[in-house]
Amino acid sequence: MQAALEVSAESGPQDISLRGLARKLGVTTAAPYHHLRDKGELLLLLAIEGYSRLLEQLQAAETKFSAPAKNIDSLTRAYLQFGREEPGYYRIMFLREVAQANNVMQLEEPAAQCFDLVRGVIAKANKSLSSDQVSERTVSVWSFLHGMLLLSLSGPLARRLAPEHEDRVAIETVMRIIRG
Repeated sequence: MQAALEVSAESGPQDISLRGLARKLGVTTAAPYHHLRDKGELLLLLAIEGYSRLLEQLQAAETKFSAPAKNIDSLTRAYLQFGREEPGYYRIMFLREVAQANNVMQLEEPAAQCFDLVRGVIAKANKSLSSDQVSERTVSVWSFLHGMLLLSLSGPLARRLAPEHEDRVAIETVMRIIRG
């Protein structure tokens, strides 16, 4: 699993292959199949672990402050930090092939826990929002941060925004989304 994360972080999850991992680890090409059904199972296991790690970081960030605005700041930083520090997990968590219908049930709980935590903080930060509006703003915040992080990880964002300003811009934008 660690070798797969390294490949994902270095060149992207599309370059992960069980045969390639076996060569990298110095084992027979059949060895991974004694533990895994296929590459899809490996990616699913890594995605589930990635969501669990993200949840831990978000939970730690949520408990730092009691003021909702500070929690938004803390959660935004935690999400961006996770993606920057764990690009192998992050890139795998959102792969189309991981989000296939047969994997949804296994991914639902860890992904929903992350979403619900963020949703709860947004609800506290803007108590005038209906339940549907809170969900919509949560999706907007998550989508914005995901896009920003992917652009940052792959490099194009740095041509438009200095890396040292990314967190500030992200926090300001997230606050605007939440306030409407």
